[in-house]
Formats: sequence, structure tokens, C-alpha cells
Amino acid sequence: MAQKQTTLIAGATGNIGGGAALALARRGARAVLLGRKPETLEARADSIRVALSEAQIACEDGDIATLVVDFSDMESVRLAAAEALDRFPSIHGLVLSSVALVQGGPHVLPSGHELMFATNVMGPFLFTQLLLARMQQSDGLVLHVVAPFYEELDWQDLESIRNHRTTTAFNRTKTCDRAVAGELSRRCAGRISSVAFDPTFVIDKSDPELRKRWPSGFMGLYWRVMAGLFAKPPAVAGDPIADLMLLDRDRSAINGALFKLDRRVEKPDAAMNDEALGTKLWDELVRTTGL
Repeated sequence: MAQKQTTLIAGATGNIGGGAALALARRGARAVLLGRKPETLEARADSIRVALSEAQIACEDGDIATLVVDFSDMESVRLAAAEALDRFPSIHGLVLSSVALVQGGPHVLPSGHELMFATNVMGPFLFTQLLLARMQQSDGLVLHVVAPFYEELDWQDLESIRNHRTTTAFNRTKTCDRAVAGELSRRCAGRISSVAFDPTFVIDKSDPELRKRWPSGFMGLYWRVMAGLFAKPPAVAGDPIADLMLLDRDRSAINGALFKLDRRVEKPDAAMNDEALGTKLWDELVRTTGL
């Protein structure tokens, strides 16, 4: 009997991560849901179990698991990685869909790092590095959920603390995500694979907590209009993520690729393909995360 693939999904209580977790579970994978709040994680896990039951899909004990982690806190990241290594002998995939967009910043943490940068860039980077050796044993795949923004990085103010504008700071973090995805694909080629995934605009309009998550002011108005016109349900992103994570062919064939939903983007990506940017950012993240 073939071994079930174990995939860790960061941001599993959100729209994209939640869609990916459900899609993976529907396909028979072991889905490990990652998030900050245990009660929210358990509620999402229960909702997935109910959905599988309604679809008459068998779900064994342990097929839907949870793991608490706060990506803004590097100590939490280290503890979560250690727990993952203890609990899961094989880790076949990692979906990095955790994201923070926080207005009114900069929000400087006790560690001295800015909240959005720590959550969107530092935490996922550190978590991935701590799991690399385990993932290498299973031809692992790291899928970075990205956004189609390119914002020049300010190396004198990388975390956007001294000169902070919400949109610019957020876009910089997403540029970093693409650069890390590309650099990981180059550094770990032949050991694991790394891809970037653009989910387009995905929102679960049935989420009762949605109103609490909208930004305020003009940004909130813009998001509401965009949601009404263009938003797609979580399954639109979840299904192609699951398909990529459960590829039954050599994953190295997609290493370094950018996907927009189920389509591979052939045009080179500015951040992913900038080797100088990737190297400099990687070295800076090794320093700031304490690796």
C-alpha cells in the first residue's frame, strides 16, 4: 500500500491555505494545518472532516492534523519545526500561504522586527530551512503562495520600519517571497523542489469572519469592490495547489517554476530569476533569523 503523502499547510485557516488543505484531504493526502490559534485550527480541521464525510471519503485518525505556530515569532517557529520533525517521519510537501497585511504600521515586535516582514518572510524562511533535511528524504516540494507585485527592496530599510507605507511594505514582503522561492530552487536543486504559485484573487465569501478581516479606509473599499467583481472561491486555488503537491512524476521538472493557478507561466519572473537579489536576500535572512 502506497504511503500517504504528508503536506504541511501554513495559513490553513485562511482562504487559500484552507482551500488547499481541503483539496489535499479529498485526494487522500495527510493534511497538517498550521496556524496561530488552536481553536481556529481545530474548527477548520473539523470542517474538513465534515466535508469529507459528506462526500463519503474515508478519513483515518491523523489524516487531518494541526500544528500551532506564530510565524512572527522565531522561537515559536523553531518549536513548531521541532514538533513537526518529531510527529511526522516523512514530510513530502510544504505550502507557504500564511500572510499578514496590517495597517497603521510599522508594528515593531519585541524582537525588533516588523510584524508583516516577520510573518510573511522571516518565519516561513526559517521554518522551511529547519525542515529541509527531512523533506529531502521524500523528494519534497515547497510551494510559495505569492502575489503579482514587484516592489524594489530598500536594503537600508528592508523591513520598512523607518519609512513605512502599508501597501509598499506589504508588496516588498511578497517580492521577497518570490525571490526566496527562486533562490531555494537554485540552492536545493536535486534535493527538493521549489515553486511559486499565484492564486489570483481568492476570497471565501461565506466566511462569517470576513468582515473583521477587511482593511479600513480606501484600501478596504478597494478590496470590497475587487471581491465583488473578481474574487474566486478557495477551491479555485486549492485544487491546482493539491495537484502540484501530489504530482506522481519527477518534481524536479517543475523546480523554479511560477504557476498562475493551473497554468505554468513561461515568462521569466523578475524577482525569482534575479540571482543577485536572491543571494543577497537569502544571506540577510540567514542573519536575521539566527540560522
